[in-house]
Amino acid sequence: MKNIVKITTLVAFMFATVAGMAREPKLDVTTLGDSKSILLTMDASSQGVTVQLLDSDSNSIYFEKMSNGSFSKKLNLKDLKSGKYYLTTDNGLKNSVYTIFLDSRDAKIIDFKEDIKPFFRKNENRVFMNFLNLDKSEITLKVYDQNYRLVFSETVTNELIVEKAFNFEGAYPGSYMVVVSDAENTYREEFVVN
Repeated sequence: MKNIVKITTLVAFMFATVAGMAREPKLDVTTLGDSKSILLTMDASSQGVTVQLLDSDSNSIYFEKMSNGSFSKKLNLKDLKSGKYYLTTDNGLKNSVYTIFLDSRDAKIIDFKEDIKPFFRKNENRVFMNFLNLDKSEITLKVYDQNYRLVFSETVTNELIVEKAFNFEGAYPGSYMVVVSDAENTYREEFVVN
């Protein structure tokens, strides 16, 4: 019986993930040859997409938040010094980082990294969290109150799908922070109890 429940839960989560990916914003970044420009084509969802261009010292050169619709934007990088730059996008479900190298003639995309973030859903006095842990690394879940006191902690190991429901019924009013950490990243979600 437990195996049937596990399989049913896994299939339901996979179906929800596939359905969510069908509505996920599309992003395409291409370099435009010798012009030291990149073309950013995006289909933004209602949640919005944040686009940022950073230099190697993490200084922001360009920042824009897009929502509801498709757009194309040409970023002219001809006035920037040669070196590495990072184009980042964040759509609430994942972060994408394009590493761009500029030399005296053109711009080249030399690396791409995508980071899937946990999905948080808030419902009255509850926070539901789902996290796709592809490498099955150790995941730490913590909840802090508004005074940064630890009120909950749990470590999950060797799980592909980490699911947790945080029930704030009966909790003291105030803001709480749910923190999810894996080997490389830490994600935070704030929740207010009235």
